[in-house]
Amino acid sequence: MRIANRGIRVVLRAASILSVLGLLPLAAESAQAQTKIVEGYVSEGALQWPEYVAKEKGWFKENGIDLEMIAVGGGAAQQLAAGAINLGYSGFPDFIRATNQGAHIKIVINGVNTPPYEVFAKPTIKSVGALKRKIISVGGSKDVTLVYINALLATAGLRAGDADYVYAKATPDRLAALMSGGVDAAILYPPATFKAAASGFSNVGNIAQLLKDFPFTVWAANMDWANAHKDAMKGYIKAYSQAVNWLYDQSNKKEAVALLVKHSKASPDDASKTYDYFIKNGAYSKDGLISAAGYKKMTDALISFGDLKSPAPPMTTFVDDSFVKAAWKK
Repeated sequence: MRIANRGIRVVLRAASILSVLGLLPLAAESAQAQTKIVEGYVSEGALQWPEYVAKEKGWFKENGIDLEMIAVGGGAAQQLAAGAINLGYSGFPDFIRATNQGAHIKIVINGVNTPPYEVFAKPTIKSVGALKRKIISVGGSKDVTLVYINALLATAGLRAGDADYVYAKATPDRLAALMSGGVDAAILYPPATFKAAASGFSNVGNIAQLLKDFPFTVWAANMDWANAHKDAMKGYIKAYSQAVNWLYDQSNKKEAVALLVKHSKASPDDASKTYDYFIKNGAYSKDGLISAAGYKKMTDALISFGDLKSPAPPMTTFVDDSFVKAAWKK
Protein backbone atom coordinates (compact mmCIF):
# COMPACT_ATOMS: atom_id res chain seq x y z
CA MET A 1 0.00 0.00 0.00
CA ARG A 2 2.88 2.32 0.83
CA ILE A 3 4.42 1.53 -2.55
CA ALA A 4 1.17 2.39 -4.27
CA ASN A 5 0.90 5.69 -2.35
CA ARG A 6 4.49 6.52 -3.22
CA GLY A 7 3.71 5.85 -6.86
CA ILE A 8 0.70 8.10 -6.72
CA ARG A 9 2.79 10.87 -5.14
CA VAL A 10 5.41 10.54 -7.87
CA VAL A 11 2.76 10.72 -10.57
CA LEU A 12 1.14 13.78 -8.95
CA ARG A 13 4.53 15.49 -8.53
CA ALA A 14 5.36 14.77 -12.14
CA ALA A 15 1.98 16.08 -13.24
CA SER A 16 2.52 19.22 -11.17
CA ILE A 17 5.94 19.80 -12.73
CA LEU A 18 4.57 19.24 -16.21
CA SER A 19 1.73 21.64 -15.44
CA VAL A 20 4.17 24.36 -14.33
CA LEU A 21 6.39 23.73 -17.33
CA GLY A 22 3.34 23.94 -19.53
CA LEU A 23 2.54 27.36 -18.13
CA LEU A 24 6.05 28.72 -18.66
CA PRO A 25 5.67 29.16 -22.44
CA LEU A 26 2.39 30.97 -21.80
CA ALA A 27 4.07 33.34 -19.33
CA ALA A 28 6.93 33.92 -21.77
CA GLU A 29 4.45 34.54 -24.58
CA SER A 30 2.58 37.06 -22.39
CA ALA A 31 5.82 38.88 -21.56
CA GLN A 32 6.82 38.98 -25.21
CA ALA A 33 3.42 40.39 -26.19
CA GLN A 34 4.43 43.81 -24.82
CA THR A 35 6.69 45.65 -27.25
CA LYS A 36 8.74 48.47 -25.75
CA ILE A 37 8.33 51.79 -27.58
CA VAL A 38 10.43 54.79 -26.60
CA GLU A 39 8.96 58.08 -27.74
CA GLY A 40 10.68 61.44 -27.53
CA TYR A 41 8.81 64.75 -27.40
CA VAL A 42 9.63 68.40 -26.67
CA SER A 43 8.11 68.97 -23.23
CA GLU A 44 5.15 68.07 -21.02
CA GLY A 45 1.87 69.67 -21.92
CA ALA A 46 -1.37 69.52 -23.89
CA LEU A 47 0.34 68.27 -27.04
CA GLN A 48 0.93 64.97 -25.22
CA TRP A 49 -2.63 64.75 -23.92
CA PRO A 50 -3.59 61.72 -26.06
CA GLU A 51 -0.64 59.74 -24.69
CA TYR A 52 -1.53 60.65 -21.11
CA VAL A 53 -5.05 59.37 -21.74
CA ALA A 54 -4.03 56.15 -23.51
CA LYS A 55 -1.43 55.35 -20.90
CA GLU A 56 -3.69 56.02 -17.89
CA LYS A 57 -6.56 54.09 -19.47
CA GLY A 58 -4.30 51.12 -20.18
CA TRP A 59 -4.97 51.25 -23.92
CA PHE A 60 -1.30 51.05 -24.89
CA LYS A 61 -0.89 47.86 -22.87
CA GLU A 62 -4.14 46.45 -24.28
CA ASN A 63 -2.59 46.87 -27.72
CA GLY A 64 0.71 45.25 -26.77
CA ILE A 65 2.70 48.43 -26.12
CA ASP A 66 4.99 49.16 -23.18
CA LEU A 67 5.41 52.91 -23.65
CA GLU A 68 8.29 55.00 -22.32
CA MET A 69 7.88 58.76 -22.74
CA ILE A 70 11.01 60.97 -22.72
CA ALA A 71 11.21 64.76 -23.01
CA VAL A 72 14.04 65.45 -25.48
CA GLY A 73 13.55 69.15 -26.21
CA GLY A 74 14.54 69.92 -29.79
CA GLY A 75 16.50 66.71 -30.29
CA ALA A 76 13.75 64.33 -31.47
CA ALA A 77 14.85 64.16 -35.13
CA GLN A 78 18.51 63.55 -34.28
CA GLN A 79 17.72 60.88 -31.69
CA LEU A 80 15.26 59.24 -34.04
CA ALA A 81 17.81 59.11 -36.85
CA ALA A 82 20.35 57.58 -34.47
CA GLY A 83 17.89 54.94 -33.30
CA ALA A 84 17.97 56.18 -29.69
CA ILE A 85 14.16 56.52 -29.77
CA ASN A 86 11.54 54.74 -31.86
CA LEU A 87 9.00 57.54 -32.29
CA GLY A 88 9.65 61.27 -32.23
CA TYR A 89 7.23 64.17 -31.80
CA SER A 90 8.03 67.69 -32.94
CA GLY A 91 7.25 70.33 -35.55
CA PHE A 92 7.22 68.92 -39.08
CA PRO A 93 10.29 70.86 -40.37
CA ASP A 94 12.62 68.96 -38.02
CA PHE A 95 11.73 65.59 -39.51
CA ILE A 96 11.53 66.66 -43.15
CA ARG A 97 15.00 68.21 -42.93
CA ALA A 98 16.42 65.06 -41.36
CA THR A 99 14.88 62.85 -44.05
CA ASN A 100 16.11 65.20 -46.76
CA GLN A 101 19.62 64.87 -45.34
CA GLY A 102 19.51 61.08 -45.60
CA ALA A 103 18.06 59.93 -42.27
CA HIS A 104 15.84 56.86 -42.61
CA ILE A 105 12.88 58.43 -40.84
CA LYS A 106 9.42 59.44 -42.01
CA ILE A 107 6.37 61.21 -40.63
CA VAL A 108 3.81 58.55 -39.70
CA ILE A 109 1.04 60.40 -37.80
CA ASN A 110 -0.40 63.91 -38.08
CA GLY A 111 -0.62 65.02 -34.45
CA VAL A 112 -1.91 68.59 -34.22
CA ASN A 113 -3.13 70.03 -37.51
CA THR A 114 -4.28 73.44 -36.29
CA PRO A 115 -1.51 75.68 -34.91
CA PRO A 116 -2.68 76.29 -31.29
CA TYR A 117 -0.61 79.44 -31.01
CA GLU A 118 -1.12 83.02 -29.99
CA VAL A 119 1.46 85.77 -29.79
CA PHE A 120 1.70 87.74 -26.56
CA ALA A 121 3.69 90.92 -26.10
CA LYS A 122 4.56 93.45 -23.43
CA PRO A 123 1.52 95.46 -22.29
CA THR A 124 2.71 98.54 -24.18
CA ILE A 125 2.63 96.63 -27.50
CA LYS A 126 -0.93 96.57 -28.79
CA SER A 127 -0.68 95.43 -32.43
CA VAL A 128 1.26 93.27 -34.88
CA GLY A 129 2.70 96.39 -36.52
CA ALA A 130 4.19 97.43 -33.17
CA LEU A 131 6.41 94.32 -33.24
CA LYS A 132 8.73 96.04 -35.75
CA ARG A 133 12.29 96.07 -34.42
CA LYS A 134 11.18 94.17 -31.32
CA ILE A 135 12.66 90.94 -29.90
CA ILE A 136 10.41 87.91 -30.30
CA SER A 137 10.96 84.46 -28.79
CA VAL A 138 10.30 81.61 -31.25
CA GLY A 139 11.22 77.93 -31.36
CA GLY A 140 14.27 78.15 -33.61
CA SER A 141 15.93 79.79 -36.60
CA LYS A 142 13.98 77.50 -38.97
CA ASP A 143 11.32 76.24 -36.58
CA VAL A 144 7.67 75.90 -37.51
CA THR A 145 6.90 78.72 -35.06
CA LEU A 146 8.96 81.06 -37.25
CA VAL A 147 6.69 80.13 -40.18
CA TYR A 148 3.73 81.18 -38.05
CA ILE A 149 5.34 84.43 -36.90
CA ASN A 150 6.23 85.36 -40.48
CA ALA A 151 2.61 84.83 -41.55
CA LEU A 152 1.42 87.02 -38.68
CA LEU A 153 3.94 89.80 -39.42
CA ALA A 154 2.84 89.79 -43.06
CA THR A 155 -0.68 90.81 -42.02
CA ALA A 156 0.82 94.15 -40.95
CA GLY A 157 3.06 94.47 -43.99
CA LEU A 158 6.17 93.38 -42.07
CA ARG A 159 8.83 90.93 -43.21
CA ALA A 160 10.78 88.38 -41.19
CA GLY A 161 13.79 90.72 -41.03
CA ASP A 162 11.72 93.50 -39.48
CA ALA A 163 11.95 91.83 -36.04
CA ASP A 164 14.74 90.18 -34.05
CA TYR A 165 14.47 86.65 -32.70
CA VAL A 166 15.74 84.64 -29.78
CA TYR A 167 15.21 80.89 -29.66
CA ALA A 168 13.68 78.50 -27.16
CA LYS A 169 12.17 75.23 -28.38
CA ALA A 170 9.67 74.71 -25.55
CA THR A 171 6.72 77.01 -24.88
CA PRO A 172 7.36 77.15 -21.08
CA ASP A 173 10.83 78.56 -21.79
CA ARG A 174 9.42 81.20 -24.15
CA LEU A 175 6.85 82.17 -21.53
CA ALA A 176 9.62 82.50 -18.94
CA ALA A 177 11.55 84.81 -21.27
CA LEU A 178 8.47 86.98 -21.74
CA MET A 179 7.63 87.10 -18.03
CA SER A 180 11.20 88.03 -17.11
CA GLY A 181 11.29 90.90 -19.59
CA GLY A 182 14.02 89.26 -21.66
CA VAL A 183 11.95 89.53 -24.84
CA ASP A 184 9.24 91.86 -26.12
CA ALA A 185 6.96 89.09 -27.39
CA ALA A 186 6.67 85.32 -27.57
CA ILE A 187 4.67 82.75 -29.49
CA LEU A 188 2.85 80.50 -27.01
CA TYR A 189 0.29 77.74 -26.83
CA PRO A 190 -2.12 76.90 -23.96
CA PRO A 191 -1.95 76.91 -21.02
CA ALA A 192 0.96 79.36 -21.31
CA THR A 193 -1.35 81.74 -23.20
CA PHE A 194 -3.71 81.92 -20.23
CA LYS A 195 -0.84 82.67 -17.86
CA ALA A 196 0.38 85.44 -20.15
CA ALA A 197 -3.09 86.96 -20.42
CA ALA A 198 -3.61 86.80 -16.64
CA SER A 199 -0.28 88.60 -16.18
CA GLY A 200 -1.40 91.53 -18.32
CA PHE A 201 0.47 90.82 -21.55
CA SER A 202 -1.16 91.86 -24.85
CA ASN A 203 -2.56 89.26 -27.24
CA VAL A 204 -1.53 90.55 -30.67
CA GLY A 205 -2.33 87.57 -32.85
CA ASN A 206 -4.13 84.21 -33.02
CA ILE A 207 -2.34 81.85 -35.43
CA ALA A 208 -5.19 79.31 -35.46
CA GLN A 209 -7.44 81.94 -37.05
CA LEU A 210 -4.78 82.85 -39.58
CA LEU A 211 -3.63 79.44 -40.85
CA LYS A 212 -5.99 76.54 -41.54
CA ASP A 213 -5.10 72.93 -42.40
CA PHE A 214 -1.47 73.65 -41.60
CA PRO A 215 0.12 70.72 -39.71
CA PHE A 216 1.98 71.76 -36.60
CA THR A 217 3.31 68.78 -34.67
CA VAL A 218 3.66 65.31 -36.15
CA TRP A 219 4.92 61.89 -35.18
CA ALA A 220 7.85 60.44 -37.09
CA ALA A 221 9.33 56.95 -36.87
CA ASN A 222 12.72 55.40 -37.40
CA MET A 223 11.69 53.36 -40.44
CA ASP A 224 14.18 50.56 -39.82
CA TRP A 225 12.48 50.01 -36.49
CA ALA A 226 8.94 50.63 -37.77
CA ASN A 227 9.20 48.16 -40.64
CA ALA A 228 10.53 45.53 -38.25
CA HIS A 229 7.75 46.20 -35.72
CA LYS A 230 4.65 46.78 -37.83
CA ASP A 231 2.27 45.25 -35.28
CA ALA A 232 3.67 47.52 -32.57
CA MET A 233 3.24 50.56 -34.80
CA LYS A 234 -0.37 49.62 -35.44
CA GLY A 235 -0.94 48.94 -31.74
CA TYR A 236 0.42 52.36 -30.85
CA ILE A 237 -1.82 54.06 -33.40
CA LYS A 238 -4.90 52.15 -32.26
CA ALA A 239 -4.37 53.30 -28.67
CA TYR A 240 -3.43 56.86 -29.66
CA SER A 241 -6.45 57.29 -31.95
CA GLN A 242 -8.76 55.87 -29.29
CA ALA A 243 -7.45 58.56 -26.92
CA VAL A 244 -8.02 61.31 -29.50
CA ASN A 245 -11.61 60.15 -29.98
CA TRP A 246 -12.05 60.06 -26.20
CA LEU A 247 -10.77 63.62 -25.84
CA TYR A 248 -13.27 64.89 -28.42
CA ASP A 249 -16.13 63.43 -26.35
CA GLN A 250 -16.84 66.41 -24.12
CA SER A 251 -18.47 64.23 -21.48
CA ASN A 252 -14.89 63.25 -20.62
CA LYS A 253 -13.73 66.82 -20.01
CA LYS A 254 -13.51 66.59 -16.22
CA GLU A 255 -11.35 63.47 -16.32
CA ALA A 256 -9.26 64.84 -19.18
CA VAL A 257 -8.56 68.04 -17.25
CA ALA A 258 -7.47 66.03 -14.20
CA LEU A 259 -5.01 64.07 -16.35
CA LEU A 260 -3.46 67.23 -17.78
CA VAL A 261 -3.12 68.71 -14.30
CA LYS A 262 -1.43 65.51 -13.12
CA HIS A 263 1.08 65.25 -15.95
CA SER A 264 1.82 68.88 -16.89
CA LYS A 265 1.32 70.54 -13.47
CA ALA A 266 -1.07 73.07 -15.04
CA SER A 267 -3.63 74.63 -12.74
CA PRO A 268 -7.14 73.13 -12.96
CA ASP A 269 -8.47 76.40 -14.39
CA ASP A 270 -5.77 76.62 -17.06
CA ALA A 271 -6.20 72.95 -17.94
CA SER A 272 -9.96 73.44 -18.32
CA LYS A 273 -9.45 76.43 -20.63
CA THR A 274 -6.84 74.48 -22.58
CA TYR A 275 -9.30 71.65 -23.14
CA ASP A 276 -11.91 74.09 -24.46
CA TYR A 277 -9.36 75.73 -26.74
CA PHE A 278 -8.00 72.51 -28.22
CA ILE A 279 -11.39 70.87 -28.72
CA LYS A 280 -13.11 74.00 -30.05
CA ASN A 281 -10.35 74.55 -32.60
CA GLY A 282 -10.19 70.86 -33.56
CA ALA A 283 -6.48 70.94 -32.80
CA TYR A 284 -5.85 67.18 -32.77
CA SER A 285 -6.02 65.52 -36.16
CA LYS A 286 -9.16 63.37 -36.27
CA ASP A 287 -7.76 60.91 -38.80
CA GLY A 288 -3.98 61.09 -38.33
CA LEU A 289 -3.45 61.94 -42.01
CA ILE A 290 -1.78 64.86 -43.75
CA SER A 291 -3.81 66.27 -46.65
CA ALA A 292 -2.32 67.20 -50.01
CA ALA A 293 -3.07 70.87 -49.24
CA GLY A 294 -1.43 70.58 -45.83
CA TYR A 295 1.65 68.95 -47.35
CA LYS A 296 1.95 71.78 -49.86
CA LYS A 297 1.87 74.37 -47.08
CA MET A 298 4.54 72.42 -45.20
CA THR A 299 6.87 72.14 -48.18
CA ASP A 300 6.24 75.72 -49.32
CA ALA A 301 7.46 76.87 -45.90
CA LEU A 302 10.62 74.75 -46.19
CA ILE A 303 11.25 75.99 -49.73
CA SER A 304 11.06 79.55 -48.38
CA PHE A 305 13.70 78.61 -45.77
CA GLY A 306 15.94 77.15 -48.47
CA ASP A 307 15.69 73.62 -47.06
CA LEU A 308 13.92 72.21 -50.12
CA LYS A 309 14.11 73.02 -53.80
CA SER A 310 11.03 73.72 -55.88
CA PRO A 311 9.16 71.70 -56.92
CA ALA A 312 8.90 69.74 -53.68
CA PRO A 313 9.29 65.94 -53.81
CA PRO A 314 6.12 63.81 -53.62
CA MET A 315 4.62 63.36 -50.17
CA THR A 316 5.75 59.73 -49.98
CA THR A 317 9.34 60.99 -49.74
CA PHE A 318 8.67 62.28 -46.23
CA VAL A 319 5.41 60.64 -45.12
CA ASP A 320 4.39 57.02 -44.63
CA ASP A 321 0.67 56.97 -43.86
CA SER A 322 0.26 53.21 -44.28
CA PHE A 323 0.24 52.55 -40.53
CA VAL A 324 -2.46 55.13 -39.87
CA LYS A 325 -4.59 53.85 -42.73
CA ALA A 326 -4.31 50.32 -41.36
CA ALA A 327 -4.91 51.04 -37.68
CA TRP A 328 -6.60 54.38 -36.92
CA LYS A 329 -9.88 53.94 -35.06
CA LYS A 330 -12.61 56.06 -36.63
